Amino acid sequence: MRKSLGLVMALGLLLAAPAMSENTRADFGVRLFGVPVGQMILAKNADGTAYAAKGEFRTTGLVGLLARVRFTMSAHGIGTMPELRPRGYVEDVDTGYRASAVQVRFAPSDSRIDPLTGLIAALIDRDAGTGCAFEGQTFDGKRAMRVRIRPAAGSPENSLTCTGKLTRLSGYTDAEMAEAVTFPFSIHFERTGEKLVAMRADIDTIHGKVALLRR
Repeated sequence: MRKSLGLVMALGLLLAAPAMSENTRADFGVRLFGVPVGQMILAKNADGTAYAAKGEFRTTGLVGLLARVRFTMSAHGIGTMPELRPRGYVEDVDTGYRASAVQVRFAPSDSRIDPLTGLIAALIDRDAGTGCAFEGQTFDGKRAMRVRIRPAAGSPENSLTCTGKLTRLSGYTDAEMAEAVTFPFSIHFERTGEKLVAMRADIDTIHGKVALLRR
């Protein structure tokens, strides 16, 4: 318990700090159809095989439906990249279509991960030898999605582009399933020293095509 609390406190310092190591924090500018709409911050702190993570997104300078889109998520668990196993997850999310504030506990035997741990596994910096291949199922307390990522071009020695797909599995309304079931995406990594750094991600969303650009 003390270790988990210490990690969470450290993450608060990471998000408040003016500059932070690429190993622990990633800042992305968010664009919708090429237009800047906000900023997303992901932070991860590890102590041996325990980790804590936090993610925040806010829109900027917008009005209407998109102005409501925001999220704050936190998670903690065990494991090392990319094999992270959450034990707890908290979210405060407004997608513009739905709002939720939930807490989820994951049993040691549960192979699912929370949405934030999924983002961390996909976008946070990792050792070059780790690559980008990933497959898992996210669960936010109600909705489940399958995540699949595979290398598409390049190599970890230079740069690497990976493609993936999010697939809605359960917990969605009939209207949501009729709206969309799969969301393809791509992530481009650049080699920096011994690390692969996610520089850009493009994903189809219910709002349109979104690009995340490393800041």
